[in-house]
Amino acid sequence: MVHVPPGADPYDRFLAKCRELDRLGVRFSVGVVGLPDHLDAARRLRAVLPERVYLWVNAAEGHRYDDTEAGVWTALDPLFPYSRRPTTARACPAARGVRHLRRRRGHRPPLPLRPRRTRQPLRRQLPAGPAPPPVPLTTCDCHIGYVHLETLPLYDVFAGGVLERIPAPGGRPSRAGGDV
Repeated sequence: MVHVPPGADPYDRFLAKCRELDRLGVRFSVGVVGLPDHLDAARRLRAVLPERVYLWVNAAEGHRYDDTEAGVWTALDPLFPYSRRPTTARACPAARGVRHLRRRRGHRPPLPLRPRRTRQPLRRQLPAGPAPPPVPLTTCDCHIGYVHLETLPLYDVFAGGVLERIPAPGGRPSRAGGDV
């Protein structure tokens, strides 16, 4: 259990939870959405998180990044370019059986890869069965989709932490980080 003093602001609460995870030896990553209003907070997080904690940046849905703006986010997350531009959904492995985790009832997943009636929750062992229906989207801009693309090296980058979004040692360029 993480003890956070009453009245602590959400940022302090979040950092307290990060410190506790780190103290327990839990591997975790921290993510932000790459919008201009989020940049200062993202830089603040990168400055205090240990180097071993990957700070990832999701390109904001519908937001276009010019090269200068993309460069700012890439300085925080060298893997940001993979999420900058959506890929063609036809190439998305979700169409070939990659499943996503269904959140608790009433909580919408970050990107519905399939209509609700055809989604299947992640299970320890998925039963053999017919191939899932194709992804009904024309583009894929979510980590769960593009991390599985065979045309990208992300299985090697995230070896052992693909869905958790935790790069393998040596899987990303190093950068100066702080202590939680």
